[in-house]
Amino acid sequence: MSKQTHRTCVRMSAKEYSRLMERSKEVGLSANAWLMAQLIGNRPIISRDGVIPDFLRLLNQKGREINTVARAFNSGYGTAEGLRQALDCLKDIAQTAYEVRKEGFTHAP
Repeated sequence: MSKQTHRTCVRMSAKEYSRLMERSKEVGLSANAWLMAQLIGNRPIISRDGVIPDFLRLLNQKGREINTVARAFNSGYGTAEGLRQALDCLKDIAQTAYEVRKEGFTHAP
């Protein structure tokens, strides 16, 4: 069994570092031990069956549709139907972002 250790650099602001030090002292652990305990209890989620890639594909598709409408308006040929299409795209994005957040991705756009 290997006893090799690994290093990881965690970048944080001075305020975040102060919070880390306060929380680790409250439970009587070093900052490193507290972070490791947090990782065990709050495992980071790497991927969830393509939820984020699917969401990014939707954003890309709807963004292109909105850009098409914007180009029409910039050239002076925009229509009310184009505005409705752009609004529907924004509604689709908002609904999908809400569903992604419900699945546990709280920082989704």
